[in-house]
Amino acid sequence: MQFYDCNLSYGPEMLSAQVKICADFAELKAHLRRAGISGGLVIKALNEVVLANASLAEDLRGEESLMGVWRLLPSSTGEVPPPHALPGAMKAANIGALTLCPEINRFLPNKFAIGDYLEMACERKIPVMLNTSRGLTLEQAAGIMQDFPNLTSVLTYANCWPSDRKLRPFLDAFPNLHLDMAYMLTADGLKDILKKYHAERILFGSAFPESYLGANMMVVKHAEISEEDKYLIAGENLRRMLRWC
Repeated sequence: MQFYDCNLSYGPEMLSAQVKICADFAELKAHLRRAGISGGLVIKALNEVVLANASLAEDLRGEESLMGVWRLLPSSTGEVPPPHALPGAMKAANIGALTLCPEINRFLPNKFAIGDYLEMACERKIPVMLNTSRGLTLEQAAGIMQDFPNLTSVLTYANCWPSDRKLRPFLDAFPNLHLDMAYMLTADGLKDILKKYHAERILFGSAFPESYLGANMMVVKHAEISEEDKYLIAGENLRRMLRWC
């Protein structure tokens, strides 16, 4: 079983309240090799978006197992390639997904500010990572999905308590939305959620370096679910989502 992690970060500045950091790309790759993770999606933790996106692309040059996540800003400022040019720039830079950090980067994550990018992402089926550990609230994520219900998205709800009452309505309402299991460490939580929702809706994620790489690997390996479902969750779902590029 190969694991592909949808929620990796590295860099000297923290995007969340994490107390640990993974300083550079080489250190990240060393941790992944040690844990036995084959690849995944990674964001660079620099608060300055233009520098972070460019630096991430440089680090990923020639990389085969990892793909990057670029952060969006309103197209009005001209700091990110415009929507029509962004997919080509992403492919050239080995970038597989987009995300937004509105609190850190000081913009409103709504339709009039970034709607042009999200409409393009819907059309091209480019994954958009909605991660509440990076300054996006759950209410803002809900607003984005209501405005763009066809968006291919991955929701990461950073919390330390069972959250089914908040997350299952997202799965019911938005068929293209997937859940990152980084914060789903509850007894039989994976088995229980698969009673109603297909395994294709769940992605393996660790939230490394905030959390340990091996914790959710053990959850997947030892969950009382089928081997096919484990295969999908461990990595095939993420690989399928990244075939757009």
